[in-house]
Amino acid sequence: MISMLRRERRFSILLTGNLLSQVGDGVHEFIFIVTVLNITHNNVALAGVVYFFRFIPYLVLGPLGGALSDRLPRRTLMALADLARMAITCAFCVLLIENRVGLAALALIGMSMTSFRTLFQPAFQGTIPSLVRDEHLPAANGATQMAAEIGGLAGPALGGVILTAVGDPGYLLLLDAATYLLSTLCIWRAIPAANPRDSDKAADALTIRGLCGDFTSNLRESLSSRELFVTITFSALCILFVGAALRILIPSMLKGAGYGDSVIGYAMSFVALGAIVGALLCGKVTRDFSTRNLMLYWCFYGIALALLPTCLFSAPGVLAGCFVIGGFGAFVDVILPTNIQRLSTDTNLGKNFSLFSTLANTSEALSGGFAGLLTLLSSVGVSVTIIGVVIALIAYVGKIKSVSKHV
Repeated sequence: MISMLRRERRFSILLTGNLLSQVGDGVHEFIFIVTVLNITHNNVALAGVVYFFRFIPYLVLGPLGGALSDRLPRRTLMALADLARMAITCAFCVLLIENRVGLAALALIGMSMTSFRTLFQPAFQGTIPSLVRDEHLPAANGATQMAAEIGGLAGPALGGVILTAVGDPGYLLLLDAATYLLSTLCIWRAIPAANPRDSDKAADALTIRGLCGDFTSNLRESLSSRELFVTITFSALCILFVGAALRILIPSMLKGAGYGDSVIGYAMSFVALGAIVGALLCGKVTRDFSTRNLMLYWCFYGIALALLPTCLFSAPGVLAGCFVIGGFGAFVDVILPTNIQRLSTDTNLGKNFSLFSTLANTSEALSGGFAGLLTLLSSVGVSVTIIGVVIALIAYVGKIKSVSKHV
C-alpha cells in the first residue's frame, strides 16, 4: 500500500484531503449526537426522529447523485459539495455559540449534510479508477477504507479532548469546517480539469427528469447483469442485518451481560481497529475481487458475528471477537467497491455506486426496526447469532448465483 501511495501521487493527495475530512466528520458526528441528546434531554425517541430526517436525503437524492457524477465534472461536484458542507458546519458553529440550536435546526443541518454527502460519495468513488493504475485499484480502495476507519476512531477522540479544553462545542466545529476547506484544495490539486467540450456535452439538457431517467435506465441494466445484481442487492441485504447488530444489538448484548459503557466503547473501537488491519492485509491476502469472493467474505463475516455471543465469558474474548468482525468487514469493504468499479464503465460508474448507496443506506435505516422486532421473539444474544447465520446464508446463496471471476 505504501508503495502504491508513492507511485500514485494524485491519489495520495486526494486521499490526504479525504482523511482530513473524515477526521472532521468524526468530530462533527461527536458534536451532533452530544447536541441532540442535550437538546432532547436524553430522550431516545426524539433523538431517533432527528436521525430519521438525516436519512431522507438518501432516498430523494441517492438516485440523482450518481447520475450527476457521470454527467458533470467530478472535480467540480466534489469541491462544491465540500464547500457547501463547510458553510453548513460554520452555520452550525454559530448557532451553537449563540445557543440558538433547536430540534428543527438539528434536523435541517443533518439533512443538509447528508444531501451533500450523497452528491460527494459517488463522484469520489468514481474518481479513484481514473487516478490509479488498474493493478493498484484494490490497494487504493483499501487505503480509502483505512482513511474512513481512522477518521471514525480519531475524530470523536480528538473532539472529546478539545471539547474538554475549550468547553464550547461550537468552537470545536471550526476544526471540522477547516478540514472541508483543506479537502477542497486537495481535490482541486489532485484531479485534472475536465475537457470543457466534454463537460458542456454532459451537462446539456440537465434536468431532474433526465437524471431520474438515467438512474432508471441504469437500474434495468444492473438487474440484467447477474454479477452486478448480486454484488449490489445481496450486499445491501446483508447490511440490513449488519446495521441492526453493530448499532443496537451488540451494545445491548454487552450491557445485558453486565459490561459497563467503557467496554462497549472499547468493543466498537476494536471493530474499527480490526477494520484498519483488515484493509492493510486485504490486498496481500487475496487477488480475487470477484463477486464470488465478495460473497465468501460476507459469509465469513456472518459466521464471526454468529459466534460473538460465545465470547461473552470475558472482556478480552469480546474484544477479540469484535476485532475479527472488523477485519472481515474490511475485506468486504475493499472487495465490494473494487468489484463495482471493475464491473462498471466510466459512463455508469457513479450511477452504480449511487444505486448501491441508496439501497445500503435504506437497509441501514430499516435495521433498527428489524432489531426491535427480533428481540421481541428471542434474547439479544440469540438475536445476534440468528443475524450472523442469516448473513452467512444470504452470502452463500449469492456465491452460488455468481458465475465468473474478475481478477
